[in-house]
Amino acid sequence: MALKKVGVLVCLALAIIAGCAWVLGPCQTPANPLPAVAGAGEEKYSLTAEFPEVRDSYTLYRVVPAAITEEQVRKIAEQFGLSGEPKAASEATGEFLLIDASKDPEEQVSVYAHSGSVAYHILDKEFPTEVTRQPALPADAEAEKIALAFLEKTGMQSPDARVVKTEVNQKQEVWKAGGSEPEVSYDVTKAVRFGRSFDGQPVYGDEFAVILGDGGEVVGLVKTWREVTPDGNVSLRSPKEAYEDLRAARTVRPHVGGEYDQITIENVTIGYWMEPRGVVQDLVRPVYAFSGIAVRGGAPEPYIEYVFADAGE
Repeated sequence: MALKKVGVLVCLALAIIAGCAWVLGPCQTPANPLPAVAGAGEEKYSLTAEFPEVRDSYTLYRVVPAAITEEQVRKIAEQFGLSGEPKAASEATGEFLLIDASKDPEEQVSVYAHSGSVAYHILDKEFPTEVTRQPALPADAEAEKIALAFLEKTGMQSPDARVVKTEVNQKQEVWKAGGSEPEVSYDVTKAVRFGRSFDGQPVYGDEFAVILGDGGEVVGLVKTWREVTPDGNVSLRSPKEAYEDLRAARTVRPHVGGEYDQITIENVTIGYWMEPRGVVQDLVRPVYAFSGIAVRGGAPEPYIEYVFADAGE
């Protein structure tokens, strides 16, 4: 039999662990839209959504730079009850990592100099190698209470954060060779996710989630929540122009439209784009978010992609 793990951890980048797909860390996303890709497959798109009404102007925001030192990393670790010496784990992402080996199992905290992001993990409990029974996960309402209490205890709460979703975060499935569906499926962890708004519009790309494991224990947290300040106003391009950019693969993130047979855009909204934790960001710009259903190999799945809404600098 084959063991398959499926994970959803707020943005990111795929890591392959023991043949299991986990979403773990930051993506290196460009600050400007990517150039058009030849053969992007414009004919794959269909639009059933109405375009949103656009105001005369929208606020631009400037990121307040994070100044992270090793002493700050130690103090943040202490908020989680951890001790040890931080080390520079990645120059590319600005990650400082502190592992407390006195804990059983080990616990760790990462702080990212590029964004001020914090990530806390009990890896053996958040990503167990094998699960042989259904963990006791709390109901959604109880999970929210546990998450909020943990944020207060660790000093990680934010007054502008609101719970936007509580859902299963990691699943483990047991498959029989040649099977069309898993023989056994376990919900391993549950995530309480938070979001915020700027100028009345949702922020996309932020990572803020508390991860709960067996017995409702907090086994992980990720918080990419840059501090910003208003920096003037900007007018937006029309949604129609942005839709043409989407079809031409001029998107905020690396374009994946070519992976699909058909993409139906069912909703178009305006928001702000926040870069992943390992990316330096100066300006927070408005975006159009195009969401709907994409079909790959005959199977439908949720789809969302982003196009910058302003003309840029």
